[in-house]
Amino acid sequence: MVTVTAVHGDITEQRVDAVVNAANRQMRGGGGVDGAIHRAGGRAILDDCIARFPRGLSTGDAGWTTAGALPATWVIHTVGPNHAGGERDRTLLESCYRRSLEVADELGAESLAFPLISAGIYAWPLNDAIDAAVDTVHRTPSRVEEVRLVSFTAETHRRVHAQVLRRFPPPTEPDTIGRLFDRSPSQWGLRGDPYLWRALRAELATTPLPPNSWELQDTIHAAATGILGTPLTSADEPIHVSEFDPGHGMSAGAILPSWWKHTGIRILIDRYEATATEEGDPAAREP
Repeated sequence: MVTVTAVHGDITEQRVDAVVNAANRQMRGGGGVDGAIHRAGGRAILDDCIARFPRGLSTGDAGWTTAGALPATWVIHTVGPNHAGGERDRTLLESCYRRSLEVADELGAESLAFPLISAGIYAWPLNDAIDAAVDTVHRTPSRVEEVRLVSFTAETHRRVHAQVLRRFPPPTEPDTIGRLFDRSPSQWGLRGDPYLWRALRAELATTPLPPNSWELQDTIHAAATGILGTPLTSADEPIHVSEFDPGHGMSAGAILPSWWKHTGIRILIDRYEATATEEGDPAAREP
């Protein structure tokens, strides 16, 4: 199964088998990610583009060249739709990810780094660009083992990370706090609460279970503060978190502190105490 991670960084520095370039139809270099990849990889990439794509490449299609001086082996070039220029068929954007994965399979690439295609100068709406990337990678069968979704800015990275956790939650280790989050509650407070739940699960996936429930609460609250940028216990009113807001309604991105106080944390404590009982020493973790 493919492992998908959100990465905050420079796509030209990714040590993977192949990096994906958001190219234009002429395939002769350009601005944004395209220009950065050509500059970092050197003339060899352009020479290969001229040789392999004398007539350019169609929107939604993908093809490969050498990676030149990049730390990757190949560059997979794909042409995203220009939303600002009137190309607004989402299937073309989805095709960029699907065709890139198909080309990666043809090359035998096991690791692949994508930029957020069409979300730069082509002005595809950011939330939909992220959704198209994450959902298409999720739906596309591939032999690629590792996919990185690379964002240059911290704000975009946080949004991508939230959506990656939605579709590709990381595994949790036994006897960790993260394991307590494996089963989602049947009811939520507001629409941002499932995002915080998944973010906490990922943050605490390898954190050992503490000796008592008081320390469990303190650890969860500290992790939530790091994710939200504000203490979960500092307000009774909903807390809006922009990266948890995919733009799907009035409560999108909103965290309800009272739900965590009366329901979410209580569920986790109950699971923690049940785990202690199953291990045969219920008193060992009493507060």
